[in-house]
Amino acid sequence: MAQHTTRALAEAFYHASAERDVERAMSLIDENVDWLVQGPVDVFLFLGQRHRRAAVLEGYREIARKLEITGYTLETLLVDGSRSAALIRITAIVRATGRLMSVRTSQFMRFGGGQIVEMRSVIDTYDMVEQTLGRSLGPARPDIDQISVA
Repeated sequence: MAQHTTRALAEAFYHASAERDVERAMSLIDENVDWLVQGPVDVFLFLGQRHRRAAVLEGYREIARKLEITGYTLETLLVDGSRSAALIRITAIVRATGRLMSVRTSQFMRFGGGQIVEMRSVIDTYDMVEQTLGRSLGPARPDIDQISVA
């Protein structure tokens, strides 16, 4: 796949995501996609491993149930052959609490046949949990005296 085609597909996907056009985003995802968003699925049901477009669509629906996305900014996009890497800033309102959440995610996609066939995403979910709860889960830096080195 030519690099310009991969870039165009990646840009189209991120543009659809920024516009919250789920139908257009889904049209760019292969029916048999392998999709993984790292994170605690017991806290955020839209995270985790999903196989097939229908499962990814359910993940998008779960996001909409839990978060009101207010901003989606593609900060960096790198393309190499049939692969892309992106850094994205997402802002949202947590529906259950009304709290504002702002996180970055790194996404790594592979394309084939003019669609996304694989996606891997890494999010600072520890920060997401803290923002959702509105409090810190612990000290930012543990006390050095408490660290034991074996």
